[in-house]
Amino acid sequence: MTEQRAEHHSGGWHLQTSKLLVIAFVVAVAATGALIVTVLTQMPSGMTPPPPAPGAMPPPPPNLRPLAVFSVVTGFFVLSWLAVLVIAARDQILRQLRRQGRGPTPGLSADELGARLEAFRAELASDRENELRTLSERMTELTSEYGERRETDGYLSGMRTATSNESPPQANVRAFRRTPPPR
Repeated sequence: MTEQRAEHHSGGWHLQTSKLLVIAFVVAVAATGALIVTVLTQMPSGMTPPPPAPGAMPPPPPNLRPLAVFSVVTGFFVLSWLAVLVIAARDQILRQLRRQGRGPTPGLSADELGARLEAFRAELASDRENELRTLSERMTELTSEYGERRETDGYLSGMRTATSNESPPQANVRAFRRTPPPR
């Protein structure tokens, strides 16, 4: 999929936009318009109704639907402008990469691109395998070390208890599961 780019020159400022950025900008402007219309038409006024007379029925609860619509339109507004920012940043990064000669070049054939992607995937798979192997070795070391410490602690505790003249301490054993009540 090729992106057509429109180039605009305005004095010393050069702006190069992609189709995706233009579409996102149009959607963001539409979301801004929708937010303005929602604020002007659907937001409740700040006036609160007077309290009911003694012995009269209380007023009905306020209608919360306009607030729900406002929340949805505000979310759409925020997400659309965030998309504009992300797409503009992406376009800027791609432009910089092309200037440096590291980005996708227009003259790159599908076979060359496939070969580069395959080499990149193989490198990623190799790195992941090495990281998993290192993690597995480290977990084995930590588990062995923990077991040895627990064994040493148990041995030392037993030796202290055996050499003391006092009565053995109360067992500090807690069940993982509660025993069911008798029937």
